[in-house]
Amino acid sequence: MTDASQEKANLKTVAEPAEGYNDLKFYFANLNTMFNIRNTLAVDMMTAMPSGSLKRRLNDISSITKRIYAETTTPTVTKLLDKVENEAAKNPENWNDWDKANLVEMRRIHSHLSALPPDLYIASVQIANQGRRMHADAMRGNDWKAAEPHIEKVVDLYRRIGDLKQKKFETASPYRALLAGYASDISMHQMDDLYDSLLGPLNSLYLKALEKQKSQPAPIALEGSFSKKDQMWLNKTILEMIGFDFERGGLYVSNLTPMTGGNADDVRVLVRCDDNTNFLDSLEDTLYQGARGLYYQNLPNEWKTQPVGQDQGAIMMNALSILFETIIGRTPQFFDFISVRAEGVFRQFKNKSFEPENLYQLKKIINPTLIRNDADELSKIFHDILRYRIERDLINEGMSVKDIPERWNEESKTLLGGQPSNIMQGALQNPDWFTGRFGFIPTNTLSHVMAAEMHEKIYSSNSDLSSQIQKGHLENVSEWVKDNVCSVGHKCGPLETMKNVTGKDLATDALLKHLERRYLSDKR
Repeated sequence: MTDASQEKANLKTVAEPAEGYNDLKFYFANLNTMFNIRNTLAVDMMTAMPSGSLKRRLNDISSITKRIYAETTTPTVTKLLDKVENEAAKNPENWNDWDKANLVEMRRIHSHLSALPPDLYIASVQIANQGRRMHADAMRGNDWKAAEPHIEKVVDLYRRIGDLKQKKFETASPYRALLAGYASDISMHQMDDLYDSLLGPLNSLYLKALEKQKSQPAPIALEGSFSKKDQMWLNKTILEMIGFDFERGGLYVSNLTPMTGGNADDVRVLVRCDDNTNFLDSLEDTLYQGARGLYYQNLPNEWKTQPVGQDQGAIMMNALSILFETIIGRTPQFFDFISVRAEGVFRQFKNKSFEPENLYQLKKIINPTLIRNDADELSKIFHDILRYRIERDLINEGMSVKDIPERWNEESKTLLGGQPSNIMQGALQNPDWFTGRFGFIPTNTLSHVMAAEMHEKIYSSNSDLSSQIQKGHLENVSEWVKDNVCSVGHKCGPLETMKNVTGKDLATDALLKHLERRYLSDKR
């Protein structure tokens, strides 16, 4: 008997709340396997794949994508889903919370796939995989005109996808339909209101932080030699500290951008690292991506083949990354811990640039820059507002791709206080318009809000947290995340999860308190 046949036979022995539900579970377990294979192929493309293999790899990913689409939207699955949902509506008492949520997730996945004809769905996956390399090539060439045809192709594709999903899900606009793929429980109107409410307090805080910074001596630039081997040893130590399981995952150097992929039993954490890399940058990637790996590894094991057992998407993954790297990983206490270890591994004893206070100041310095990747924690929010406004209008208002640089310059002057002197400082720096991740950008701010609320909640129930961080003990943070986020799987959405944790609707108070504390008071 094959593994698939055995799994189906096992399912048949389990009591089901409605006839046909176990068959649905079998179909979606197969779908999960195909998603895992595709994710692993995509991650491998970022690390070990020879450059000449790109065409074949994209073809392989395309073939699996066709199978995913075909097997999910087949009439057999569609009819079975309709039948089981009808039975569930008639006999709700037969359904526990997990199975009920699993059925809801099955319908959500089916709806998002069936909203698109197969050619559009496959094109979106191909563009996502091509886009990273296209963006890298465009940046190397510093040539917007050469990139324009590709971006026009991506925008045209996602306008069509947005239109179809707007009709399917009856959203207020095509962009709102795309935003739902990343933040299903927030509307575009709420997103606009959130940014509008943040702008005033953030501008005020930014100016005060700059004034404070001017009154203090500048931190010492990091000095020393940082070999890749030594950096990766330190990075591995940090992953072990947060509870990453190296029996079910690994740490690798990315040949493009940092990312985390694979599946719960084979998590690949990819970070920037070479012999010229500032070790703080590689360490930042490790915490940021490692938090995602921790999330993957601790999802509900008993539901790991089912939709309800999967992660809550980009918004929650970003929130956990920001919690571990941006909030906890940039505290004075964290640098008290890391300083001694960095001195030892890089053999930089008595190097003043390695002193804890100096490392802390290096990572919190306000850096007025037009490049988002170089921006500080506070300034990145202004960068995200800029990108959000442009992509919203690109999809909804039919703004032309050729007008992006000019619009970027206008928004940059308003939000960042300056205009780019070249295209690499401007529109070319954004990879999301190469890969088609329209709707992803505002999740950065939503995730920041969520991370601040999580930190506040963890701190309120663990007043000794600062001391624990100073000693390198993040077990309580990791356990809180496992209990309150990982264990939930996709039983509910990210904003509902946060409401269950905090007891209130998402608000910006915790984020503003955190930023004031970091930039104006140096506490925690």
